[in-house]
Order: sequence, then structure tokens, then C-alpha cells
Amino acid sequence: MLNTASDAFEIYLNIPERFPPLSERAVTPISISSMDEISAQFDVFLFDAYGVLNCGSQAIEGAGDSIEKLQAANKQVFVVTNSATPNPLQLREKFQNLGFNFLDQNIVSSRSVLESHLQQLPAQATLGVINTPEQGLDCQQPCHYVGDEKFWQSDCFIFLSSQCWSWELQGQLEAELRKRPRPFWIGNPDLIAPLENSISIEPGSYTFQMSQSLFRLNRYFGKPFPSIFDEVKRRCNLGLTQTIDPQRMLMVGDTLHTDVLGGNAAGLKTLLVTEHGFLKGLDVDSHIQRSKVKPDFIITSI
Repeated sequence: MLNTASDAFEIYLNIPERFPPLSERAVTPISISSMDEISAQFDVFLFDAYGVLNCGSQAIEGAGDSIEKLQAANKQVFVVTNSATPNPLQLREKFQNLGFNFLDQNIVSSRSVLESHLQQLPAQATLGVINTPEQGLDCQQPCHYVGDEKFWQSDCFIFLSSQCWSWELQGQLEAELRKRPRPFWIGNPDLIAPLENSISIEPGSYTFQMSQSLFRLNRYFGKPFPSIFDEVKRRCNLGLTQTIDPQRMLMVGDTLHTDVLGGNAAGLKTLLVTEHGFLKGLDVDSHIQRSKVKPDFIITSI
């Protein structure tokens, strides 16, 4: 059973081949007490949401001030989130309600990256969407949602939210995929997300443990995989005559196997936040050593 962050960490350790490879860059993490200590080294900042900016429905104290300070210094500041349940309008409203002021182009979600790739599928392909219709996809393909009569006959499955999913439904889906293999796109690779006093089970928990014969059908959008970092690089370089050096970009996150692993693989510098999210209450140094995923910097809270 997956009940704690420690349980999720053990799963990550058991399936390294299903994630981007470790960075070969030699890194000795440096602990800092404030973002001010390193902000001059970077032009672009990528912030994870859960565990960095907010926990559940509550903004983390001081996070808003840190974001505003960077924005006032004319830094490019992005939210880079694996939250795939809400559509772009709902996601913008969520951050506004939390007290953050981000432009639409500075909110990069794994869902938006997935949606930008849907044109690779035939226009007539039916999509079985694991999410509620109220938070449905913006696409030309016809969609069937969980509970629809035709859901199981879909040509491709799109996993955005675990709120309407269960292990029983996952078992049924895997049985359907054995009978008729089809693409399975996952919009949120996270295993868990930190809430105020608990965790939520996310799509990665259901999909990373699939058998190899079925796992080969999976395609992931979001950290730690390249497509979401490629999208941030595309956006931050729009209108510039000279491409920003990835080493002048900082990924700030709370999870070693998504934010730090993905940021390192994308050639960025990384900052691990330890007080509120995945590693809250855990031995940070031990987890870094066991995972071999090393951030450039460590901070308790932004």
C-alpha cells in the first residue's frame, strides 16, 4: 500500500529504468537560507507548486513574497506543475486565489503540454479521458469520460486525474489493454502530492507499476520527463535574439525524482525545498544519497 512519502520513495528506487537517467554532472549540494543568496546567478526560475508554493489549498508562508521579489527584479518566473486535473482557466484562478500573480504564459502544466501533442493523434481517434467532463480536454478528437458506455472502447486513454479512479478501474483498464493494446498518455507522472496533513494518490502511482508489456504503451507528460522542460525553454526564449543558457535557469521543487531529476536531466540547476512537501519530516541527506539524485542547492522553504 502507498500511504506515505516514504512508501513512494521506495517505489522510485525500485524502478529507476522508467525515469530519465541520472545526471553525470558532479554535484555537491549547497545549503542556503534564502533565495536572495543565489538569485543573481539565474535569469529564469521554474517553481513547482505543491510543496513549494502551496500545500493543498493553502499558500506556504513567504512564498508569495519570494515570487514577487523575483518578478520585480525582472526575472522570468514560471510555475511548472504536474497538476493535470484543472484546465488552464481553472489553474490560473487557483493560483490567483492562493495570492500569486502569474501570467497565463508563465503557467506551464503537464496537462497543457499533453494537450499540445494531441494533434499527433488522428482527428477521428476517440479518447478515453480519466477526468471529469467539467474539466475536460480542449481537443478536436471525440472524448469519452469515466462512466461513459464507450469509455473502454476508446482508441487512446488520457490519464489526467486520480480523483475519479481506483485500483479496481486500473485493473479493468489493464485487462482491456491486454486484449487490445492502445496508447496510454499520462498527464501527471507524480506518485503522490502533499496536502496539509496527508497525501493524495496521483496517476503515477497507478501507471509506473504496470507490467513491462503494458508499460511500453505509456507516454508521460510532466516532470521529470523532457517535454515540459522543452516547453519552458521555448517560452522563455520567445522574442530573444540569444538563447538563455540552461545553467542560468533554476528548477525549484520538493521532490527528488520529479523536480530535481528532471531539472538535472534538462541541463538546469536545481534547488530542493525540504520543509513542506515530499521530504517533510524525513532525513534529506539520506534520501539524496540513496536516490543518487543530487540538487545544486537545498533550502527549507522559499
